[in-house]
Amino acid sequence: MRNLGLAKKALLLALCAALAVPAAGMGWTPLTAEAAQTGEGTGSNVDAKTVPEEEDKTPPDPAQELADAKTDAKAQLDDYYTSIEASVPADKKEELKKVVSDAKNVIDTMKTTTGVSDHLSLTKTKMASYIPSNDNTGTETPQEDPQPSTTNSNIMIGGNWVTPVANAGQYVNVVLPVVNMGRSWVDHVVVTPQISQDAAAWPFEIETSNYSQTIEGLPGTDDGGSDMDRRRELTWTLKTRKDAPSGYVPINFTVSYEDENNVLTNVTLTSYVKVVGTTGVSADGKASTPRVIVTGFSTDPETVHAGETFTLTLHMQNTSQATAVKNMVFDIQAASESTDTTYVAAAFLPTAGSSTIFVDQIAPGATKDISMEMEARADLSQKPYVVNVKMNYEDENVNAYENTASVSIPVRQEARIDTSSIEVMPESIEVGSEANVMFSIYNIGKTQLYNTTVKFIGDSITGGETYLGNIAPGATGNVDAYLSGAAATMDDGVIKIEITFEDEAGEATTVEKEMNLFVTEPYYPEMDMDMMADPMADQGGGFKIWYVLVPLALIIAAAAVIVVILKKKKKKAQAAQELADLDEELDDLEDVDVSLDEEDTGAESSETEAPDTEASEEETAEGSEEKE
Repeated sequence: MRNLGLAKKALLLALCAALAVPAAGMGWTPLTAEAAQTGEGTGSNVDAKTVPEEEDKTPPDPAQELADAKTDAKAQLDDYYTSIEASVPADKKEELKKVVSDAKNVIDTMKTTTGVSDHLSLTKTKMASYIPSNDNTGTETPQEDPQPSTTNSNIMIGGNWVTPVANAGQYVNVVLPVVNMGRSWVDHVVVTPQISQDAAAWPFEIETSNYSQTIEGLPGTDDGGSDMDRRRELTWTLKTRKDAPSGYVPINFTVSYEDENNVLTNVTLTSYVKVVGTTGVSADGKASTPRVIVTGFSTDPETVHAGETFTLTLHMQNTSQATAVKNMVFDIQAASESTDTTYVAAAFLPTAGSSTIFVDQIAPGATKDISMEMEARADLSQKPYVVNVKMNYEDENVNAYENTASVSIPVRQEARIDTSSIEVMPESIEVGSEANVMFSIYNIGKTQLYNTTVKFIGDSITGGETYLGNIAPGATGNVDAYLSGAAATMDDGVIKIEITFEDEAGEATTVEKEMNLFVTEPYYPEMDMDMMADPMADQGGGFKIWYVLVPLALIIAAAAVIVVILKKKKKKAQAAQELADLDEELDDLEDVDVSLDEEDTGAESSETEAPDTEASEEETAEGSEEKE
């Protein structure tokens, strides 16, 4: 019969081959130019060499590249979540989903492809931290054994059942305790395991054609005895396949029996076997690739500065719970970046010269730390830099695997400033006066200074606080401040200048400078009061009486001058009145002279008296002037 079946198969294959030849000939059609461009055409094998396509010289669209980068990053997050989901504790899965969702929202707001790449790397590192770490022995957290089941409430697997452990390539005893929980006795109980060629359904070598075992009878509850008394055990000694999948594998048994009415009944019992395999095969029989991932990293020192040496420690984990990995080679390479088109180098360089690390083995589910001393280039800008970890390793069957992971290491640039000479005008002031201070602040570092402020600190001055804001690398901030004298200088006149600024992370730095400024008390000149010396002049508290006497003397002197002037004016008025009276008397005398014109003697006497009168008038005027 076997030979006949083989002959039928050979005949069928020959017939199919004969029919395929004309069918292939009939299906061929000439390849048109349109078909060549679109790639259509049955049976054609035309590629770009046969019909070259016109080279697209259109420059790439930055917006489209950014959109593609965002789409690819979000797809990578979904794939990475799927790969680690099984290793994440149930109570952390919702939190991990939120991390992925938040990362996608942030990626949507990114403006550059570099920003998308950096955030993707940071998010992957954060996601990997949700995988619980085991010790280097590979010991797994105990998993609760699955419980057996039955399709009938009468015949089932009895108590004290223990899950057998089957190691790949070794024999194991599979014990099946069967108990009758029904009321009546059952006869001719035949138990047959369901055998399969599929290692996921039957993880044992098939070494015989019949695995059935028979129990003559099982007493029911009406027959007396406890459940343990009614329990019967069947044992199979089986050899575990070398390619058996690791994990709990269900084993189904068909149980047939006759009840008290001689009715045949079939029941399916399901038991479990814990298989410890040697290859990465999942419970469904599919090959599983052992994956090694980076669960996190640390640096020593914690903050990496440009131009300094640090130690990078990567936390690696074998996520496979079934397969150990060995002969591992890790190649640690930092991304290359430079603003100089003629010189491009990696951001970090290993101090030992070699960028590879060898690890002999990582057990299933175990973790391993690898470290490398590296130096950050001095010209790096302040931002995160990607470090790629390329991994090559083998499983226990010498199957080779490759994997790549990446981490982002933030680099800090040390902020550096310098100042010009400090000009103070004047260098000495009195209390209440002001001095002008001018100088420049130079940003000689490679990172921008934020919220730059300048303060002047001293017991003898106030004011002068200046806000300069942001100062770009290579730029200058100018200080032009005014300081007020608050108290006389009691020391060497040193004023402290505090220059404070923040970096991109918001961390504040203060640089101190010094300047000299002297403050003195106001000066009042002393007056010479020797002529006004008075033993009672000096009063308590430093008060001097001449502060009042001098202004009073000036007022008295002014009053005396005014009185003298008024007296002189009064005398002039009196003299003028006397002259007026004399004029009236002269008029009267003239009238008398006219009446005496007829008399000669009278005329002569008048002529004689007239000069006398004029003389008396002159004497009177001269006497008035002398009185004045």
